[in-house]
Amino acid sequence: MIKLVPEIFAVATLVAGLSTAGLAQSDISGIWEITLDTQTGEQVWTATFDQEGTTLEGEIDMNDGEGPLPLAGSLEGGMIKWGFIVPDLDGDMPINFSGEVQGATMKGDEGSFVWYGTGVWTAAKQ
Repeated sequence: MIKLVPEIFAVATLVAGLSTAGLAQSDISGIWEITLDTQTGEQVWTATFDQEGTTLEGEIDMNDGEGPLPLAGSLEGGMIKWGFIVPDLDGDMPINFSGEVQGATMKGDEGSFVWYGTGVWTAAKQ
């Protein structure tokens, strides 16, 4: 039994290391191409994310000639939530995203994107 203690400790250390390796969070800072697939058709936007810890800031260009808008969100583990507000004469319109980051891609949950309708979104790091 005494001889097994070092082996048990080694296995426990290995298992602990492997289980925390999956928790490592990558930095998504950079430029991303965001694609919305909704009932109004496909929209392609460009987002720039700046990540510090779990906090996201940046800007998004909806390619509508109005220029970029500020965005904010969070990334915890592989789950991302972010959004921005589109100023409108009828009142500000929030557009929110949630989904999963997998390396240089993101895949979003179905959501409602104001006048663009409902649908899903994907993103690819540029």
